[in-house]
Amino acid sequence: MAMGARKAVQEAVDLEHRERWLSLPFAGCDGMPKTGQAWVRSGLLAATVIVPANAGLAIEMLTKTIHSGVMPPERTFTDVRSYPSIEEIAARRKAPI
Repeated sequence: MAMGARKAVQEAVDLEHRERWLSLPFAGCDGMPKTGQAWVRSGLLAATVIVPANAGLAIEMLTKTIHSGVMPPERTFTDVRSYPSIEEIAARRKAPI
């Protein structure tokens, strides 16, 4: 979505607004190595969110339920992380431009 928004801004006719909007940091939620992370490395995005695969957690929860007979919680949260790390993003903001 962030790349779609960025592309729409890049195609804007009004140059003043285009440059203003493109100067803002765009953050995405596609932390895959060949897309979201690559866009961060190339400077198209300021950051992205990495969500690990959750199939292993689902199988683990299913197995535990089958063996114990206890239903899993209604909600289970996946641990996500920022790319780059929050600390790296903060350090960049403090660096002189």
